[in-house]
Amino acid sequence: MNRFENTLDIQPEWIEELRPWVRPTLIASATVVIFLMIIVGFSKSAWMLLGAGRGFIPEGYYHVWGFVLIFGTIFGQAVGWAGGSAVAFYVMTLVGFPAIWTTARLAMSVVYLGLAALPLSVYHILYGGWLLGMPRVGLKEWLAANYPGAYWLLITAHPIVDLSVIPLAVIFLWLLWKFGDRVEREPVFQTALALTLLFTSLAVALSLGIHSTLVHIRIGV
Repeated sequence: MNRFENTLDIQPEWIEELRPWVRPTLIASATVVIFLMIIVGFSKSAWMLLGAGRGFIPEGYYHVWGFVLIFGTIFGQAVGWAGGSAVAFYVMTLVGFPAIWTTARLAMSVVYLGLAALPLSVYHILYGGWLLGMPRVGLKEWLAANYPGAYWLLITAHPIVDLSVIPLAVIFLWLLWKFGDRVEREPVFQTALALTLLFTSLAVALSLGIHSTLVHIRIGV
């Protein structure tokens, strides 16, 4: 029995390092999910216009599927950041960087900037010119008259969502480098960093959803 208990007490080093991040990550995740639920609730008609899941789910649940897609994108990016940071850190140590917290922060920063900028950059390269070339006359008026929730997200909140990536990136890097040692050990700073990361993922996911919806309705209008 004692041998069994001793075995349970032996944990891999990486599990011990991740354990302090569990509570901050859960708090940040719950906050972002609630925020996403509020956004989808206020902009239900936008997701109905997007029609994600058409032919797969009933029309009345398009907004639910929109929530699921944004939810998956947010946490998919977050997991990608964590995994990418670990891989980048490992590669950096192979090429001569010391295996220290400063190297880990550098890897986390580089991967964060890539995940924050790459999806939107690829989207704009592939579809940006085409989207800008499509007719816009009457779109705002049509949305305002028929889909006020969609107008709020697609027109009013659109620039805020797109531009929010910049201050979020500044805050993320500031926390990581200004308070790096405290981020490593203090739950308050860990929570703040996790919130910034997940809100960045939320902004990117919403931006992709907004642009996709605009393309969809412009084709149909």
